[in-house]
Amino acid sequence: MSATESYLAKLRSATARGRADIMASILNETRLAPYGSRKTRLMYRCNLSFRQLKIYLKLLVGKGFLRVVLAKGRNEEVEIYQITEEGLSFLEAYNKLRNRLGEARLTP
Repeated sequence: MSATESYLAKLRSATARGRADIMASILNETRLAPYGSRKTRLMYRCNLSFRQLKIYLKLLVGKGFLRVVLAKGRNEEVEIYQITEEGLSFLEAYNKLRNRLGEARLTP
């Protein structure tokens, strides 16, 4: 089997991420950054398009899992997303469920 065929076989066997998986990925990324994360970092680290990211950020902020903090940038104020206690609670429940299903944890 060639390297291309092997790659395509792995790609086909990969499971699509569900809504909860994407939410957990965003929450985990904001948890790992000491002061929170900006949109660009979240977009790249969570492998999302900007359109997808905007939808999920609006959902997570609306549910109280993330909060937006304005910080001074070089020339402007920037939005920093930080995880809340409710977001940490969701992430903990998500990891417990993954453990029960025998899947790898998202966080260490």
